[in-house]
Amino acid sequence: MTDSQLRAGVARRTITPPPGIFLIGYGDRAKGNTGVHDDLTATALVLQDGTVRLAVVALDMLAINEFVVDRVRAHLAPTEVLLCCSHTHSGPIAYAGKGSPRKNRAYIDSLVEAIVAAVWQAQSQTVPVRLEYACGQANIAINRRERMPDGHFEIGRNPQGAVDRSVQVVSVLRDSPLPPPPSGVLRVASQGEGSGVRERLATIVNFASHGTVLGPDNPLVSADWIGAMREQVEEELGGLALFLQGAAANLNPDMYWDDARAFELVAEEGRSVAEAVLTAARLGSRPAKSPKGEPDEGFEELRGLPLGIERSEAWLPTEAPVTSPRPPRNYAKPLLALAKLPGWMAFLADPLLDQRYPWKSRIEARGGHWSVPMRISAVRIGELALAAFAAETFTEIGLAVKADSPARHTLFASLTDGCISYLHTESAHAEGGYEVDVAPLAYRYPGRLSAGCERIARDAVHAALKKLWESE
Repeated sequence: MTDSQLRAGVARRTITPPPGIFLIGYGDRAKGNTGVHDDLTATALVLQDGTVRLAVVALDMLAINEFVVDRVRAHLAPTEVLLCCSHTHSGPIAYAGKGSPRKNRAYIDSLVEAIVAAVWQAQSQTVPVRLEYACGQANIAINRRERMPDGHFEIGRNPQGAVDRSVQVVSVLRDSPLPPPPSGVLRVASQGEGSGVRERLATIVNFASHGTVLGPDNPLVSADWIGAMREQVEEELGGLALFLQGAAANLNPDMYWDDARAFELVAEEGRSVAEAVLTAARLGSRPAKSPKGEPDEGFEELRGLPLGIERSEAWLPTEAPVTSPRPPRNYAKPLLALAKLPGWMAFLADPLLDQRYPWKSRIEARGGHWSVPMRISAVRIGELALAAFAAETFTEIGLAVKADSPARHTLFASLTDGCISYLHTESAHAEGGYEVDVAPLAYRYPGRLSAGCERIARDAVHAALKKLWESE
């Protein structure tokens, strides 16, 4: 039997790593973190309707390995869990294998425990809720794929490149008015049509920009600008804020690294996005219509039922044909060349990766090419859709998924439930560059992802969303 009311609960746990564990996101860090500037968190929002229970967990991590995701899912089944990473480049690697140092394995164990505890707590305290949607804009991001004079592409600044500036905000509000506050006390919360002040349980923020305000010389753990944004949103709106990183693979903060002002810049960039969130949320708190019956700017109350989820794996082919029982180690010599080491030292490639990027990938022979599975999730929350890819996704792809969606509003979250490296566009494949040519080496792939991967992924998520909306 399905309840006629959407219910939700929220909870948070700290997931800050201990000193010494390597921060991930830049290839030239020579030692582990030396301390903590601001804590990393796992924030769980559980939604349920009596039949489906869904947990969206926002993690201050660059990415999370799919084998760690499976450990979390095993603890929480039958709750459907999505683990959405913020992509801070000042967070730890979220994988440890049998050969990893003991402290790394202990940290991954504690990470799994913290995520599970946050979800358990959130689902133990659900209350009836309603949803509000609003959308604003922030201008901190720039397309980073810069064409150099000789025609090749590097990470730089491309003011003419595609950028998704939308800041989508979903307010999760307790569906019962709170009693009036004591005289002289101001309560900040959303205001529903014809009702009293309502408690804000959570604010979902969906925006696209790398967490790279802090550069490779920063040795401190930090959630980067996302943490600064979240702190301000929670301080002014109340409740807990969950950040879902959008399609930010080719978007960086539009700034230059300045070690002397590093954390000032973090605060500035975070404040810029927070102001867009606050403006949108406060517009969204107005009545749906003015007293004269005219539409009022900004407010959209969303129907929160039904809940549904469709999951799949899109097998993405590399350019490496299957010519042997195991995928070749074609990544070894190029990695050594990047490290300015001679090719005869190829035997060092795996030990170096085990230290700097100990990632476990799935690679199988499919259709004559070595291929990798990208996890795709399509979620329906009434009139709202959430499409999620386990990849660093180019912004053009995220924009296309949202435009093709049958939902009234669609959020796009990359780096969810794993990461298969970059999901680039077909046009970017022809151009090459770091995202296309270099990044797959760190995942120990035998070749680049093929040009057709964009279409495979978009078709898969479109079919999943269509299925969810046709089931009504």
